[in-house]
Amino acid sequence: MNKNILTIVIAVVAVIVVGGSVYYWKTKTQKPPETPKPEAQQVAEDLQKTTASVSTDIGNSVSPDVTTPSVNPINTDPNPYNKTNPFSDLKVNPFQ
Repeated sequence: MNKNILTIVIAVVAVIVVGGSVYYWKTKTQKPPETPKPEAQQVAEDLQKTTASVSTDIGNSVSPDVTTPSVNPINTDPNPYNKTNPFSDLKVNPFQ
């Protein structure tokens, strides 16, 4: 009789563990339902898209002189670091 009760208890515990595992797996893998976007958020997104398209249209119609930055002329000095030492013209040795 003792073995029969032990077998029943083990079976009940096993069923509870398997049922709990299945419930946990179902709730963790289930995706939450998508909530519809609020009206204000949808309007804001539409406004951003419209603004972006208008700005590209305006950018295409503006003359290239305005949209293209001017390029600096070529610097003819091969070593620009000559100008960094303020004492390069000083020829007097102060320790003699």
